[in-house]
Parts: sequence; structure tokens; C-alpha cells
Amino acid sequence: FANIFMAEIETKIILQSDTKPREWKRYIDDVFSLWDNNKKDVDRFIEQANKFHPTIKFTAEISENEITFLDTTVFKGERFKQDSILDIKTHFKPTETFQFTHFASCHPPGVKYGFIKGEAIRLLRTNSSKKTFEESLVKFKQRLKARGYPENTIERSLSEVNFASRQSAL
Repeated sequence: FANIFMAEIETKIILQSDTKPREWKRYIDDVFSLWDNNKKDVDRFIEQANKFHPTIKFTAEISENEITFLDTTVFKGERFKQDSILDIKTHFKPTETFQFTHFASCHPPGVKYGFIKGEAIRLLRTNSSKKTFEESLVKFKQRLKARGYPENTIERSLSEVNFASRQSAL
């Protein structure tokens, strides 16, 4: 019901505003929006949105270059300079401790392999460039080794995940 309610509120706010976002995407209580307007116009939109309903308040993090949305950082990378396409890379909160299940746990081998592959697919989906994907994989492997995972288990689990298959993973 909260999602339906917010969709209704957002639709009315956007329709009534002179300043409109180019894109407006919401997941639960996080909104990602792109604007062709100056910051003053965006600030005015947020101010008007906050007057629309007595209990609904919007806050904004505004940036010209990059912004965090859910578990990704959306940024102007090389593709933006050439083709005006935004890139993404995986974002980890500063409090993330990467306490993956230790290899010596009693989980069956299939669970361990599946978790590694699943996390690698998540990294594949949340990194739009081969460079950031491979950097993320290197860090992931280091964290797995720190949790006792042998090199051969890691490599076997990751053998089916590569940047060339990103499109089908999406």
C-alpha cells in the first residue's frame, strides 16, 4: 500500500510542477532522478514536493558527477564523455564488514559454490565497465581467501561468470 500511495503522490507532484525530472525511478523509499534543470530549479521542486503532503518529506543528495543509489554508484565515466551514457559500479556502505560464511562452516559445498557465483553475478550486474567489474572481483577473491576459501574453489565458482556474459546476466 505504501508503494501505491507514493506512486500516486509522486505522479501528482510531477504533473503539477513546472520543473520536471528527465527520469524518476523509485525503489521503496529511494528515488533516483535525472534533471536537465539547474540546481535552483531542482531545489524549488523538492521544496514544493515537501509542501504537497503533511507527512511525506523528500530529501536529496545532488551531484553533477556521481551519486549512490541502492548498492550502486551512478557516475559519469568514459562512456559519458563519448556517448552521454552513465556508468555504474558496486557500492558498499562504509560499515560493510564482508563477513561471508567461513569456508570451514558446515554448509554443503553446493551452497558455498552457489553463494560465490551469486555474488559474482551481482558484481557483474552492478558494474557497467569491465575495469570496475574486474577490480570488484579481485577484492571479492581477497575477501573470500580471508574467510578460508581455497583458490581452486573460488576459481571454479567464478569460471562461468565473465564480463562478456553481462548482457545475458542483466
